[in-house]
Amino acid sequence: METETSLQDTAIKKWRFFMIFWPLLCFIFVGIVVSYPGMETENRIVGVAFAIIPLIFYTIGMCMIRRLLKERKYATASTIATVVSIESRLSASKNNRRVYFPIYEFQVGEERCRVKSPSGYSSSCVSKGQQVNLYYNPKDPLLFYVPIMQKRDRRWAMLLCGVGVVYPLIGLVSQISSTF
Repeated sequence: METETSLQDTAIKKWRFFMIFWPLLCFIFVGIVVSYPGMETENRIVGVAFAIIPLIFYTIGMCMIRRLLKERKYATASTIATVVSIESRLSASKNNRRVYFPIYEFQVGEERCRVKSPSGYSSSCVSKGQQVNLYYNPKDPLLFYVPIMQKRDRRWAMLLCGVGVVYPLIGLVSQISSTF
């Protein structure tokens, strides 16, 4: 049976593979679209855009996945934390939405640690006083994750990666089929 560390190392290796493989494949799609005979210039531009622009979403999603993997690899000690407060501030976007940062408190030996979520959320899925599972790095309790919040981040990462994968495929198929 594999240990948790070797599973995490395997997950990081898979992450590296896909972080390199998919963008390279998208650039191959660009080469196919650009060199495909009988295609008009406007269609080539659209095809290139369909292959390149979604890579921004893919990269953001993959960076989120990398952060989640790093947190899971190093934050191995489990504890129960209390949500002591939820800090909110206006986002930098035009519509001035509120962004929420939960603050957790937990015990590490004799020391009480208070940590703020590194990611802000448009809605808070935890409430003040709530007890949550929290994993932290025994050597550095500031590196932590809360499974409830990580589940939400993983969903967003998968959505962004999905957009980054599906759109280039749609673009390639539609560009090539439009010449028939």
